Amino acid sequence: MANETIVEDPTHAVAPLLCRSSVCNINPTQNTVTLERPYCFYTKTTPNKVALYVVKDSAVSQQLALTSTYYTTDKGSTGPYVADTIANPDCTENPTTADVEKYVYRVGSNVNCFNSAYCNGPLDNNTVYRFKYAFYDANNALLLESDWSAPIATKQGVSSTNIDTWPGRRSGGMIVITSILSVLTFFVLAGLVAAIITYYMSPTKELEPTRHESRMGHVVPQSLEGGAATAEGGERYSTNLQS
Repeated sequence: MANETIVEDPTHAVAPLLCRSSVCNINPTQNTVTLERPYCFYTKTTPNKVALYVVKDSAVSQQLALTSTYYTTDKGSTGPYVADTIANPDCTENPTTADVEKYVYRVGSNVNCFNSAYCNGPLDNNTVYRFKYAFYDANNALLLESDWSAPIATKQGVSSTNIDTWPGRRSGGMIVITSILSVLTFFVLAGLVAAIITYYMSPTKELEPTRHESRMGHVVPQSLEGGAATAEGGERYSTNLQS
């Protein structure tokens, strides 16, 4: 098999590599590892598919089989499993960050793949893994396999029981609850202040009828005393006529 390998650039590694830090800022994480795809690994012919194998470094068996899955190998504990099958990357173009998805693959990113032929399920945290690319033709005959990657360890998770929540630290759930209660308290206090201001700024309803009646009391008698109104008007006009 090794005689069939043609690598156009001998400086390219023939084993899966971690995605470079300039492209993938946080890698690995607790449950994922982002790898560079097999760019220019195999160029003699165009393989039908490339299988990405994943295995825990502590596994006894390293036997490859396309039928090995995430579940049948207990997430790579007993031997390698096929996380996914991908197309062989085009070797005629240089990888760029603008099209990064064509040149990297995130192992462990699928949390819901129960009905899939292959499952790229989450990796265990604080666990060492190795990865391999295998190239197959249309009849699932193995054309070439890369070397196993160097050991790559996922990040260690922090147990919720080990999180210091006193005196100044809080867990994520406590922060969310505290934030919600603070917002609700603010709205309640704002509503109370608005109600108090409205109560003192608005005139009392008991005084409105009294003020209305007092205005009518002055207007109605003047309109009914026609004589006085006529006399005043007559004096004004008669004075003008005499002059």
